[in-house]
Parts: sequence; C-alpha cells; structure tokens
Amino acid sequence: MATPYSAFDYLCDEPYFVQGIGYLKCPTLKEMRKVTYNLFLYYVNILSCTHEEYLKMHNLQEKYNELSDIDKEKNTLFFLLLYGNASLLFSMLSTFVVGEVVFDNKTLTFNILKGDGDNKEQIGYIGNDNFEEFREQMQYILGTRPAEEKEQKFKNKLAQKMFDKLQKHAKEQKKSSDENYSFDNMIKKYCTHNKVGINILNVWDMTYYQFMQMFNEYCNGRQCDFNDMMAANTFSYRKSTDYKPLDYMKKLKIN
Repeated sequence: MATPYSAFDYLCDEPYFVQGIGYLKCPTLKEMRKVTYNLFLYYVNILSCTHEEYLKMHNLQEKYNELSDIDKEKNTLFFLLLYGNASLLFSMLSTFVVGEVVFDNKTLTFNILKGDGDNKEQIGYIGNDNFEEFREQMQYILGTRPAEEKEQKFKNKLAQKMFDKLQKHAKEQKKSSDENYSFDNMIKKYCTHNKVGINILNVWDMTYYQFMQMFNEYCNGRQCDFNDMMAANTFSYRKSTDYKPLDYMKKLKIN
C-alpha cells in the first residue's frame, strides 16, 4: 500500500492518523532513550523483518516447518509475537501509538484508547488482521522502508558483471564506514558543529526521522563549506590533503 503522506508531512513531529488503528508517532530521541536505543533498534527490526527472518532470528524455523499447513497459517508474525513475548509486543506498540494501549483477551487485539477517566473511548486497535498495515505505516513514518529498486537491464554479460562488482564495492565501503556513523557519534557531531542552534540540550526533542534527515543535510552543508574553503584558498592549497588547519599548533611554544 502506498503511503498517503508527503515528504513535507514526515518532517513534522505531529502524529499520523491511520484509519482503523488510530494515531501513530515517530518517537523523539528522548523517548528512544526511555526504552533504550538497543531496544528501539530491536523494535525497528521487528517492524521491517519478514516472517521467515523472524523465525530464523529466534531459531523457530525447524519447529515451524513441522507444523501442518493449517497451523502454519495460524502462526502469523503477530501471533508469534503475542504468544512468544506479549510484554515486548505491548511495549513496542506503546512506543509508536498515541493513546493508551489495552489488551483485549476476548478478541486478542490491542485496543487504542484516548481520553481520561470515564471519558475514554476506543479510536482503533491493532490485531492480527491489521498488524502488517501497522508495520508498513511505521516503516514509512520512521523513514526505514527501503526504496524499491528498479530492475536493471544490461546490454551484455560484461556490463552486468561490472555493475555487480560496483554494487559489491559500494556495500564494502558502507560497511567499513558504519563505525563512524554510530548513532551516538552522529548526535555528538551534529551538536558540536551545528549552525542553527541545535545542541546537546535540545536535540532530544527532535524525532528520529527529523534527526536522520537533518543530519544528512548537515553532512551536505559541511561538504559545501569545505569546498568553499578550498575554492578560497586555491592559491596555496592545490589538494584537500594539503590543508592542515592544526599546523599552527606546532609553532606554539609552551612557557
């Protein structure tokens, strides 16, 4: 199902209404800290993994294969989570849903309530029949849904071989640089050199999506600043490696 939201909508921190479910939200960094970053990553993994990947992740593939076809149909991802670790599922839903989450033993659904005291009313629910819709919407809201890759057409086998080689190299490069892009390091870098007033004290009110998008823009801005510096100093710096901004410290004498 295509997302009903635009890029403009995703940059805002307002919740998103999904018919039949209620309001979903992209957590702020502060809310992520409350559940811990590692657990948040696990939630994201649950939101995006396939049924088969979940079985392998929890060593359930062999037991699942032994089930009859009827029992296999009953063991959807929602029910695997519900019967495997109901408290984890409840915690995950509470992180992304606006309102009170209450489990209904009769319908085996998590009802979403809004209001206080006696004025509470049900505005939606999450159950086996709409859990996949919930997961899909949250992937869009978090910005973690991968873009659909267009089918590549090649004139010959050599062109395909070169393309595969470049793709493999790109993945290797990404893997080697991932350590520099740990989430805590990204926050420190963004807050240290930020020019728009975001610092370590107020960055926590940004949603996860907002931070990831703005960090990418920040990296682009830093690259542009560097290019401007190089252009302004071409009379003395022919290559980027020639620019050593801390060389002056070698000339300082410590009294």
